[in-house]
Amino acid sequence: MKTVRVSLAERGYPIIIGNGVLARAGELLSGIAAHPLIVVVTNSKVMNLHGQTLLEPLRTAAFSVKIIKVPDGEQYKTLAIVDFIYQQLARLRADRKTLLVAFGGGVIGDMAGFAAATYLRGIPFVQVPTTFLGQIDSAIGGKTGVNLSAGKNLVGAFYQPRTVLIDPLVLLTLPRREFLSGLYEALKYGIIKNPQLFQIIARKQQKLPEKDPKSLERIITECVAIKAEIVSRDERESGLRMVLNFGHTLGHALEAATNYSRFTHGEAVGHGMIMATLLATKLNKINPREAQSIQEVLAGVCRMPKVQDLDCGHLMNHMLSDKKIDNRKVRFVIPRRIGRVEIVQDTPVDVVREIVSGYLQSGPGVFS
Repeated sequence: MKTVRVSLAERGYPIIIGNGVLARAGELLSGIAAHPLIVVVTNSKVMNLHGQTLLEPLRTAAFSVKIIKVPDGEQYKTLAIVDFIYQQLARLRADRKTLLVAFGGGVIGDMAGFAAATYLRGIPFVQVPTTFLGQIDSAIGGKTGVNLSAGKNLVGAFYQPRTVLIDPLVLLTLPRREFLSGLYEALKYGIIKNPQLFQIIARKQQKLPEKDPKSLERIITECVAIKAEIVSRDERESGLRMVLNFGHTLGHALEAATNYSRFTHGEAVGHGMIMATLLATKLNKINPREAQSIQEVLAGVCRMPKVQDLDCGHLMNHMLSDKKIDNRKVRFVIPRRIGRVEIVQDTPVDVVREIVSGYLQSGPGVFS
């Protein structure tokens, strides 16, 4: 079992990583919960797969555990579902000492975290992510929120969990597509910060997760350490933390333009990272051979859903409505080399449009 700490003074917390961590949830949460009532927000799929593994140790530790089930899918990451969580918390007479457990993927974590941040002006919560993407990215750092029709995560709050429990064993039950979705985010960490991590994933990806659990745990730990370091230095995304948005500016636009129904989040970010790398090449910010390596590895993860039928103007409109766009100045994270990225504060919109238009015609094969 490994522990990585997010250092934020009184808001700091441990991230505990290890096979079998779920079975120790009772003892691990006993020092955090100040109330016998624990409310678990999850969905039916997660409960059927892993519910007893979490609930038995919690009940053995004498907690009274109540379950709030919400629908599964990005399209349900809405204020209406958060309102449902509020109503259930009120029905259960949850108070400011009640611990809320977000048990699921990124959608569950974002919504449950936002509910915790705002119910009674804040109740304690912990993240227990069950997807690869959740374990290495969305469960860490305190970003919570929901989508609006105008864009992704436009309503939310920074609200840190008390701890994060990461059990790599739960990833063995993930559908292959969901696991590969998280692999794009893992590659993101390699591109922005750790060339060795990038190379490990490039070499090992076909064996993960079942055939090489040792490498999987190492990859998770490396990704978590990078995220924790960046969040510790820039909690509210005022500077450094923006590098974590590599691939997300256009990735979020792809999700919104297709009503969150075509791409997994990781697939959309994968497309977004390729386009950001093409943009870096266009701006002469990266060696073409290095760009080729990034693009080939990203395109080789899986066959991503097509983009060729999408409209460039529609996608650009969604991009320009993103919360990261400041006064219509397009702020892009682009790679300089594997292991280093740059935040370009005022990227020419016409150049971005040219890259997007070309990519929508050719897809990931544009560089081959």
